[in-house]
Parts: sequence; C-alpha cells; structure tokens
Amino acid sequence: MSEGHPKRHHYVPQFYLRRFACPDDPNKVRILERHGDILATDRKSIDRIGYEESMHDFVAEGVAGSIEGPINRVIETPFSNSPTWQKITDGACARLDETDKIPIYGFARHLQRRNLETLRFIEAESSRFKAGALDADLSEEEREMHEWIAAAADNAHALFRDGAMDTTIPEDAAAINVMVCQSPIPLRTSTSPTLLILVPEQQAAFGAFFNNLRTWWLTLDRHCGAFIVAGGPPGFTNSAMPADAARMVNRQFLVQHGNSLTVRYMIADDAHLDGDLEWAGFSFDQLTTHGAR
Repeated sequence: MSEGHPKRHHYVPQFYLRRFACPDDPNKVRILERHGDILATDRKSIDRIGYEESMHDFVAEGVAGSIEGPINRVIETPFSNSPTWQKITDGACARLDETDKIPIYGFARHLQRRNLETLRFIEAESSRFKAGALDADLSEEEREMHEWIAAAADNAHALFRDGAMDTTIPEDAAAINVMVCQSPIPLRTSTSPTLLILVPEQQAAFGAFFNNLRTWWLTLDRHCGAFIVAGGPPGFTNSAMPADAARMVNRQFLVQHGNSLTVRYMIADDAHLDGDLEWAGFSFDQLTTHGAR
C-alpha cells in the first residue's frame, strides 16, 4: 500500500457513468440526490459519485491489501475495451447481437456484485443471522455460509471481494435470456445500476412473459438497456421498446432510490422526472442553482 494508493474507490465505473454525461460537459451527470425525505436535482461530477473511501482495502494475516487495482486491471479495462462496449460507446446499440449476450450478462452481474449495496446487504444479513432473525428461513447451505461469515470480522468483506473479483462465466449463462431494448425516451440509471425488477411469484408489469421469472435491468446508455431474464427459455433479442415500458423501468429506478440501503444518486435527465416524482408522492419546493428541491 503506497502513499499514492487511491482512497476513493468507485463501485460504479466512471467509463459507465460517462454514457450519461451532460451534453455540454462530459465530466458531469444530472442526478437526483437523496437527503432523507428531501430530493434535489443537480449536476454532479462523475468522479464524485458512486464511490466509497477505501472500500476495496483489507488486511489479511496482518498484511494490507486492496482489490482496487486488480478490479481495474482484470475487469474494468478489458470490458471497456471490448467489442461489446465499443458498440455502445459508438452509439450503435442496434448492432448488439448474440455475441454480446454473455458480455452484457457478465457486466450486469459484475456491477451488482461489486456494488456498495451488496456489501451493506451482506453485512446487514450477517447481523440478522447473529441476532437469530434468519433461523426459520435458511437452507443448510445458507446457514453454513452465515456461520462462516460470523466466524471472523473480515469474512463479510472477503465474501464481497470474492464476488467483485469473480471473472468466471456463470453456470447459468447459457440459460439466460438477454433482451436489448432501444428506447424512444431517455433512460435512467443509478449508483446501483443492475436493477432487480421482478422475482418469481411477483405479478409482472411488463407482460405475462415475465411472470414467475427473475428479471434484472441494466441501462447501457441514454436510449438503450437490457433485460436479463432467468428461469425461462434462453435467447437474445434486440428490438424497439415502447415508451410506456421505458417509463416503467425509469420509475423502478425511482423506487430503488427510495428503498435501497445505499443508493444516494439516480442519474436522470428526462422530461418525465417531475411527473414521476409527483407519482411517487413528492411535491415541488423551490428552484436551486442547478436544479430543484
């Protein structure tokens, strides 16, 4: 650990956030920021969101280490230079095809597993286990995992690090259905970009096809995103998305923003935001220097 080791560890890659940069400033995004029950719209520097100080640092057997450098070297840089991401940065999401299915799924999975939300969830569930609040809901395998986490102070972070650095192709990759969608309206994202929007036995707002499936969404740029669907037939499609479906996805990010453990910023720059805030129960207070409260 050198003196030059960065303390600001981004759990949302800056190359991803740049896909949503303000038209007049490539280093800033328009955000919805949460302060308790107050929300404010503003412009924020990309390097000032989606990070936690020293998040990737650890001490093992008395030796300090960090996965900050390896994440950049092994995962971020290769994906940001990949043919899949090149299509996205070229504004050519319509050219995404079957060869991009596994990279998109892998990137969505990585963004979820390396996220601060995941680390805080592991810690919160471990605390619940120690308090006896999970006893009736655990399988034997889950119980063993929680017992291992509880055995040492660093084990929750060690589990998080293993997930963040995992580069293996998941066993279920061949069974995944990736549905790339071209949106006619601007799409939102957040500092927890891989959004779980449906779980089995939850009524699907997006149509009967999604009933009883586990479904995630990842926005890829302002007008393109992808559903990642598990539990149904495998496949890949790339097609236009109706505006009303895009609005439902955007509203799901607003729901996430209000209910998550860690998501302070939603990236949003669209004409429907004021109406969706009213839908969510918020009312206008005042204009600010760069937005509204």
